[in-house]
Amino acid sequence: MTDTRPDMLDERLPGTPDALAEYCLGALEGGWGEDWDSPLKNPVGDLANILFSGLNRGAVSVEGLSRLIDTLADEGLARRADALRSQHGAGLTSEAESGVRAALEALASQGFEAFAGAVSGRKGGIVFTAHPTFALARSTRAALAEAAVSGKGKTLKGAGHAHGPDADISLLTEHGEVLEALARARDANAALTALVLDIARQHFPDQWRALSPDLLSLASWVGYDLDGRTDIHWSRSIAFRLQEKSIQLARYAALLADSGASGVEGLAERLEAASRLAASHAKLFEADMEAPGAVVKAANALTAAHPARLVSLTPVIAELDTVMAGTDDATALKLAAIRAEMKTAGLGAAHIHLRINAAQLKSAVRADLGLEEDEDDFGRLALVRASERAASAHVHQVSFASVFLEQMTARRQFMLCAQFLKHIDADTPIRFLLAECETPATVMGAVYLARLYGVAEKVDISPLFETPEALERGGRLIDRLLAEPVYRDYVAARGCLAIQLGFSDAGRFMGQAGAELAIERLHILVARALKRHQVSGIEVVVFNTHGESMGRGAHPGTLKDRLNHLLTPWARSRFAAAGVPVVHETSYQGGDGFLHFANDALARSVVFSTALHTLSPTAKGMDDPFYAEIDYTWDVYRAIKAWQEALFANTDYRNAITAFAPHMLVKSGSRKAKRPGGPGQQLDLSMLRAIPHNAALQQLGIPVNVSGGLGSSIGSEPERMAALLARSPRMAALQAMIARARTLTSLSALRGYARLYDASEWTGRAASARAQSAARAFLDLANRLSDQSRHTALTRLANHLSADLMKLDRLVDDEAHTWRNDPDRRAVEALHAIRQALIMQAFLTISRLPAFSRRHDLTRSDLIDLVLALRIPEAVTALDEIFPEAREELDALGAIEEPNETPDGSGGHGYPEIQSRIIRPLEQLYPLITRVSVAISHYYRAIG
Repeated sequence: MTDTRPDMLDERLPGTPDALAEYCLGALEGGWGEDWDSPLKNPVGDLANILFSGLNRGAVSVEGLSRLIDTLADEGLARRADALRSQHGAGLTSEAESGVRAALEALASQGFEAFAGAVSGRKGGIVFTAHPTFALARSTRAALAEAAVSGKGKTLKGAGHAHGPDADISLLTEHGEVLEALARARDANAALTALVLDIARQHFPDQWRALSPDLLSLASWVGYDLDGRTDIHWSRSIAFRLQEKSIQLARYAALLADSGASGVEGLAERLEAASRLAASHAKLFEADMEAPGAVVKAANALTAAHPARLVSLTPVIAELDTVMAGTDDATALKLAAIRAEMKTAGLGAAHIHLRINAAQLKSAVRADLGLEEDEDDFGRLALVRASERAASAHVHQVSFASVFLEQMTARRQFMLCAQFLKHIDADTPIRFLLAECETPATVMGAVYLARLYGVAEKVDISPLFETPEALERGGRLIDRLLAEPVYRDYVAARGCLAIQLGFSDAGRFMGQAGAELAIERLHILVARALKRHQVSGIEVVVFNTHGESMGRGAHPGTLKDRLNHLLTPWARSRFAAAGVPVVHETSYQGGDGFLHFANDALARSVVFSTALHTLSPTAKGMDDPFYAEIDYTWDVYRAIKAWQEALFANTDYRNAITAFAPHMLVKSGSRKAKRPGGPGQQLDLSMLRAIPHNAALQQLGIPVNVSGGLGSSIGSEPERMAALLARSPRMAALQAMIARARTLTSLSALRGYARLYDASEWTGRAASARAQSAARAFLDLANRLSDQSRHTALTRLANHLSADLMKLDRLVDDEAHTWRNDPDRRAVEALHAIRQALIMQAFLTISRLPAFSRRHDLTRSDLIDLVLALRIPEAVTALDEIFPEAREELDALGAIEEPNETPDGSGGHGYPEIQSRIIRPLEQLYPLITRVSVAISHYYRAIG
């Protein structure tokens, strides 16, 4: 006799989203398993089981869980707005602006020469990139930004904001967003310039008109970054640059028209005409440039003489100087600000950064240097030959035909530099970034190509140090380059030595604490090398590239904390001691970065906070014990680095991250989530880029590339570490970031995901199931999970992390266990539990698929395995092909007059039961699984 009793008691869960949220948060409270009699208690996994049970006994619906996700996501969005407001506190309260004014007044008190020297030489820069952090729709980001400024984060709750990306993410939409961010940043920078000029006018009434302030630069590599990308055609870069030129020219024309100055009308009209011409040229380069005819048409239009053609602002600025000489102070102040922007920005909405990979550069110059293909190290011989070729390089004239025909990426990019300078903007320098640069010969090879194509006088070649090897060798690399006369001549001619430091990838390999310390050390080594080689008369551009999450280098404190974290006061003092001015550039990456420029108030806050950082006096000496006790702190750094590198190499770690977590993420950008691999190559952790890597850690509840390692570095001296934390501002700042990550690190969540893949869990469910169909489904899942590989990897990883984290907890935890009861932590754990329940429901749903013969090279087991890997959209697509809802092309067969007694269900009329019971429910579940990812990211304040 069939047992018709329900599998579980019909106890209903709270019906409203708010009440259900409270129920979930309450279930997580105090569930730490600290008692000897319950060491394996797992509140996250237990709550997930309750919700999964509720789904299958009707106590809660999928729609109810969807509303619950939105409730917790709205709460996270509101807290994110509050956090953003706190981060910008000084900027939004005018404290930063007042600080800038005070710093400028102090400079003015030293006399005109001191003031002019301080404000006319660039001190910092803001760089926009299109990293894939567009996980939030633009409308939601706009609402978030407004709530941050108004201080009304609570208004975001229940307002129906989308917790997911826009559907149309592409390079074009990303470029459109960066133009909007640049426009606000440009306005804020203009306000900074106006403040500088106004103070100068008050203090130096007879001299101020000669000033052209240049404190901060704005730059972008959106559309110019080819590191790991093959989808950006060279013509798209040209089109973007022309579009940016058109926008900036129109801006100049509008500013002149609004200035009220007499005699600028004709100049404004000429700038407007030049803007229209640039826009028309941009349209031509948007055509299919694989067709030679289209290339000819666009190239000839761009290079032809034209009355409105403008490739240099030098004559415009000279004309503006003439007009200024005859105007009153109020009008001259406006014109001086426009002139300063022209000198700073040139003929573009931003300076541009081109980026390629070091491997692409090596491929491009290997033959010219006479190197064999198997000489992979690109060492001393390559450096000698590159120096010789650079010294004797004969300039090659290029045309767009050269660009069209060139197959080597590195050569083509230098050719593009030549075309930018000849035909678009002859005055503004271009940054050329070399990703994954580990040898001085790579940089010298780039110098050779710059001279070969006649752009060395306007292109700043910048090695990017982002791998552990590069960060270890970077100081020696710069030291070796400075010993080369050719390189010394190059940087002397440019007046600039540029380097880039990558927090994001470095943090992936060696942890963020280790990366930050390694980057600070490299800053110091570069300063030492400059002093040792007695380099003078140049500036050092230090471009610290980071994201908005802790895992990618963003300190969770204020903007001041962030900037001091990226370039520490001690590192700044080392450059000052070397007698070399430093220009500190920082990045704002993708949607999460653009959030800081989503409205005028936030943009102004960033600009003035950055200006205050660059104008702050550099400490000549510091008594921080972190630097005084260098032997001990160096041991701490090496211990953290070693722990993190061992973690990255750990097989369980690699398997845990790649097994299913990447499929919980939303598409958040136009760039691919993983680096190219061979055909059919399985996903390997080294192929996964930094953002999806860190996002996967977030979604597993283990941001351990930030929280991990410090515990193990304590060793046998916990008292000494505690004393260092108490006395050292530097160590305390690092610990603040680690502590925030520890708050969000939940081994209960990780173990909950492990339970999803534990065959014994599903066997146990089968044993207690009342319905035979449910028992069969549970046993099928247990059979597919019988190798226990994912469960074993996740469990062993949790054990490994626990050993490190408990040492950290003993060092920094207080008696009240404050971090454990943090409301953000509980909300994140609730979201993990909800998603685990949804994943279990997806597993159960696919396991109910009836047996069928192999179709489309897929079996029933293959489809179950796809869902187990959370490749649910692929499974749904395959299921729709195998079990279509209807085959419309067969409807015409109804016109056949011959009698037919074929019963329904033969397949001719589709598979409505499989569609309704399996395919459509899977399709409904997957967006909820990924929406949880975005909800969780709110509590981290960024994706990835």
